[in-house]
Amino acid sequence: MRRRRGPRQRIAIVAGLCLVAFLVVWLTGVASLRVFLGDLKLRKEAALAVQAGALESLLDKYRLMTPLLARRPDIARIIETGSRAEGDRIAAIAAAMSSAREVWFLDADGQPVAVSPPPDGLPTPAPPDIRHAFSAAMSGQLGREVLGGQDRNAGSYIFASGVRGETGLVGAVAVRVSLEDIERAWALSLDALIAVDAEGRIVASNVAGWRGLSYQPRDDRRGASFLFGLEPGGLAGEYLLVRGPGTGIGRPYVALGEDLPILGWRVYLLADTAEAETQTANAMLIAFLVSIIAGGVVWSVFERQDAMARRLRSNRAAALWLERRVQSRTRQLTRANGLLADEVQERQQAEEDLRRTQAGLVQAAKLATLGQMSAALSHEFNQPLAVISTHAENAGMLIARGQADRAQDNLARITAMVHRMAEIARTLKGFTRRAGTEVQIVSLTQVVEEALLLVMPQAKRNGVPLRVTRPDHDVRVAGGRIRLEQVVVNLLSNALDAVEGRPDPEVEIRLRIDDAVVLDVLDNGPGIPEAVMDQIFDPFFTTKPVGEGLGLGLSIAYKIVHDFSGSLVASNRAEGGACFRMRLPLAEPVNRAAE
Repeated sequence: MRRRRGPRQRIAIVAGLCLVAFLVVWLTGVASLRVFLGDLKLRKEAALAVQAGALESLLDKYRLMTPLLARRPDIARIIETGSRAEGDRIAAIAAAMSSAREVWFLDADGQPVAVSPPPDGLPTPAPPDIRHAFSAAMSGQLGREVLGGQDRNAGSYIFASGVRGETGLVGAVAVRVSLEDIERAWALSLDALIAVDAEGRIVASNVAGWRGLSYQPRDDRRGASFLFGLEPGGLAGEYLLVRGPGTGIGRPYVALGEDLPILGWRVYLLADTAEAETQTANAMLIAFLVSIIAGGVVWSVFERQDAMARRLRSNRAAALWLERRVQSRTRQLTRANGLLADEVQERQQAEEDLRRTQAGLVQAAKLATLGQMSAALSHEFNQPLAVISTHAENAGMLIARGQADRAQDNLARITAMVHRMAEIARTLKGFTRRAGTEVQIVSLTQVVEEALLLVMPQAKRNGVPLRVTRPDHDVRVAGGRIRLEQVVVNLLSNALDAVEGRPDPEVEIRLRIDDAVVLDVLDNGPGIPEAVMDQIFDPFFTTKPVGEGLGLGLSIAYKIVHDFSGSLVASNRAEGGACFRMRLPLAEPVNRAAE
């Protein structure tokens, strides 16, 4: 039995829980910061690609524009003749159509021949010093030059291309593109964006105070503290942590860069780490709270163990007493189980007796049907017997007279009567046989013919015509021949009973095929009362007088049809009488036991 923990053990447990909590919080901070910085880097790299592409596409348009203007012969003529008015007009049109800030036509000495006026209507300023771009243009290359901006004025980019006349290069066309448009687009970004040229000078930025400053993110390998904050100027794994240009204080940024090879520039996006640090702090707080909860759960487990140890001693005696009670109850349950086993055996025997009784009722219903038809069947047998007797006497007399050929005709008629009686006897024998449960492909057409053979004597005796409508071809269904024959006989017998005493009795069978096999048995009797329509298929329910029916025929027929996956419904006809409709699925090649 476990002893109760002492004070020292409790202090050791508390210290261990605190150490584990500290390690969990610290590891959570390390892992979370890496995850959140990675997510920040992934999102900002996509934004950087978009902004760098916007800058490159803007300047690439003007890079192609300058050589195209320099090839125009009228511009060479304007530079050679010094036509200022026409040159200003063409320069203004070119600047307006391309949205360039200024377009200049320069002579061979670099002096302006024509300058596009500014769009705000102010006097045209003197062109700035673009000697590097002009020199490259006069040497047959595409001249480029960056004009740096100030705090409130955005920088600009110069493209220059030489103009050839009849005697060679006569001057140059220069286009000045303001970087203010790209800075306006960058202003929509929440992150700081800067474009740095090859000399490390900031030529464009969405932070006005950074224009013109020199900037190169430091890439030293000093580590960053993941627990107490990030250290600017260091690498946190693969993340370059820097400060903004021109400042030694402030929050750290994650620096992401992308080169523009055509311009020789590099665009930087400086993403603030505040979001990642906040998310990391939240994760660490959650880890701390989870640790407190887990520590409380562990402490409660220890307390429960101590309480359990205290209870074990007091429960030991109770357990011994309970063990004795269990042994006593086990003996009682053993006796009860024996009684239950006997009861189960009795119930199984009762169920077996019930099944035999149900089978007997089915057979009794069939025999009851034959009993109802007995008088008509007796007449059906007596008539052929009388004919046989008459033809036998005639045949004897003819043979005695030596007229054997005429006696042969009488013997043939006797043979026909014998075959007729044998067919009736065969059908009766099959109908009275106990039906099995096997499901086979049977001919419903043959089933209807045999059922008609059984009920025809009753119909003739009552003077009821039986009309049959069926397809020319054989109709086959999955079922049992004897059980289906019993269903059809029951339906026809009920129909004949319903029209008994009518002045114009009529019973009709309609066999057709649509999506299933449909057999309708119709009569023009009084119909089924609406009050008993829901009970018509209940066992032992009958509308006949006492002693004339068991009330099992329709119940048995309903059960048989459902065993063959079909349906049997009763309804009243609009013109009077009842209609019993049996639907069975079309035959499929199956041979299975009915459930």
